Amino acid sequence: MRILQICHKPPLPSLDGGCRAMDAMTRGLLQAGHSVKVLTACTEKHPWQPELIAPHWLEETNAEAVFIDTRLNKVDAFSSLVTGDSYNISRFHSTDLERGLTHILRTSVFDLILFESLFTAPYLKTVRRYSDGLTILRAHNVEHRIWQHLADETPQFTRKMYLNWLAEKLEKYEVSVLSDFDGIVAISAEDLANFRELGCELPMQLVPFGLDDAEWPKDSSGPANHVFHLGAMDWRPNQQGIRWFVNRVWPLVRQRIPHATLRLAGRNFSSDWSFPENMGIQVLGEIESAWDMMTDSGIMVIPLMSGSGMRIKAIEALAAGRPIVSTPIGVEGIPAEDGKHFMIAATPEKFAACLVDLLEHPEMATKMGSEGRLWARAHYENNRLIASMVANFQEVYQL
Repeated sequence: MRILQICHKPPLPSLDGGCRAMDAMTRGLLQAGHSVKVLTACTEKHPWQPELIAPHWLEETNAEAVFIDTRLNKVDAFSSLVTGDSYNISRFHSTDLERGLTHILRTSVFDLILFESLFTAPYLKTVRRYSDGLTILRAHNVEHRIWQHLADETPQFTRKMYLNWLAEKLEKYEVSVLSDFDGIVAISAEDLANFRELGCELPMQLVPFGLDDAEWPKDSSGPANHVFHLGAMDWRPNQQGIRWFVNRVWPLVRQRIPHATLRLAGRNFSSDWSFPENMGIQVLGEIESAWDMMTDSGIMVIPLMSGSGMRIKAIEALAAGRPIVSTPIGVEGIPAEDGKHFMIAATPEKFAACLVDLLEHPEMATKMGSEGRLWARAHYENNRLIASMVANFQEVYQL
């Protein structure tokens, strides 16, 4: 098939889980023999950096990028309060990108147009105007749920009201636009169920994130001697989760194991993220290789209080054979077994107890890592997932 993939940020370089998910889709489609054209927005937060991308990927995808200024604009944000529009969505609409999309659709024919995330939905009308191709929304999250969770966890009254308003407008937009596509691809079973609850009756299928053979990590299952978190700190759910973990969980771990160490890595750690030396916390910031950290002898923590979709880093840690301790939201969408493939903890006390058990019992950490790796290998092989998705498209839509 001839496929146009419209992205809300560049799939490469892989700066976060969303990038990883889009790149996995691109590579899976290419390896299955389909032609893929990538049109992506780029922003100040996610710039277009072709010099960091393999030339063969640029050539195979004929990738084009258009800059969009998505920085907070107080005038536009206030205007959205008056008009009732979703400011989260309107920030991603650009006449320049629309112009580039129009040119592509006028000069090329596509069988399938894949919209990566709800933030690309404003371009559906343009696609409908110039193309008869199948339009599929690949939903990375149920977006309004993230903002609703953030509002629920925010104590400040004025801020809570504004976050609730954002969540309400985003939900209204999400509900209104879902049925305008021909189909939905959800990244987790929970998200698929949520779309059904929102009243969407389109054909849907579940296509989680996967790894292909070339990128499957080495087996690092074994004892653990530290705890680590890996995640971009310009994403509010990560900020919220780490504050909860450092303030509520980590002191309990240190009471039991005074020499325990915690490593925090990811982009955009501000100067605010500094801690007393006696807490055993190392802020590494952005690191050169996430896989080096993922395959080291640590326990991954995913202390998310809000979010939706699937945590790509959880799949990668499972694949690497590392033990994981997470809140329920942190491993949402991963139907593995609590206590066997990872540990789920909803309270600070249980979270700390799980970490202490894994640090003090090396055989437990080793077994959990091995079981998780085997399970991930059986469920998250990318080429198989993408082939199944395409076969389903072809059957349902007679392509």
